[in-house]
Amino acid sequence: MALPFLKPVVPPHVFCLLSEGVTYASVRRSAPVGFAQWRHFPYPPNTLGAGAAGTPLYSSEALAGAVETSRRFAQGHLSRASVLFPDSWARMLPIDFDTLPGEDEAAREMVLWKVKKLLPGITSDLAVVYREMPPAGEQKRLLVAAAPADTLHSIEQAFDGLGVRVGALLPSSLALFEGLAPVLSASAAGDYGLIHRSPGSLVFIVARQDTPIFFRQRPSEEEEGDSHDQELRLSLSYYAEKLQGPGLSAIYLHEAEPGSNFAPDSLPVAPRRLSGSLFEADPSFDERIASRPELMAGFAAVYGR
Repeated sequence: MALPFLKPVVPPHVFCLLSEGVTYASVRRSAPVGFAQWRHFPYPPNTLGAGAAGTPLYSSEALAGAVETSRRFAQGHLSRASVLFPDSWARMLPIDFDTLPGEDEAAREMVLWKVKKLLPGITSDLAVVYREMPPAGEQKRLLVAAAPADTLHSIEQAFDGLGVRVGALLPSSLALFEGLAPVLSASAAGDYGLIHRSPGSLVFIVARQDTPIFFRQRPSEEEEGDSHDQELRLSLSYYAEKLQGPGLSAIYLHEAEPGSNFAPDSLPVAPRRLSGSLFEADPSFDERIASRPELMAGFAAVYGR
């Protein structure tokens, strides 16, 4: 039985799935915050399949080495973990609804129907997660993340076969925002932006306190500096004209791979890279992030829950 007024115990363990391997981290939330352990594991050959949408299908063999070593790090105490996957494996977008059913399953079916209507090129079965956003008009607005159901199911089954229950399974940018929004909001003097640039995807979020008021994902096959600059300009125009935004006091940036600098006229303020100084992290924090950038989202997935 859950005790009132007590937060659920969140395990410190997180696995960040990448195209070439998986990175494990045990996050330390006591001061100074940081990583108690971390390590990257390439997938063994011939342990990943291919799903209908082109995203990988996981087997327990693909993750066995990572889980076994991580369990030794944790002295055997590894039965639950958060799992993150690349933004490029999902489509994330705000969607407006006139009404939504009160029952969760019926609401989920309506969200799925609307996603498939807005993304007609996607024919594979999808799994969705969503949260409410402030409405832009009279309609109800949700931020929806949709990913191939076969890939997500294979991830959960693969970990379950190794004795690890997946507590949270979501794209990296959502973990980054959900986990760090309270810190970023406290550091900013008003509305702020968060840019997450990773292989195959650019995500730009504008938030007010802990709530996203604008969200845009731009899938891309390769680094497209000029296109990204134009995307940011259009997004900021929408924020100012349609949402009547008063302006951004800060923009935070995290890049999962090195990219070209944004054009000076594409952003109203110079972006500030996410670093351990925001959390009073231990001195090794930024060094760890520099070597394995996916650890920032992994840290956020545990730290902010």
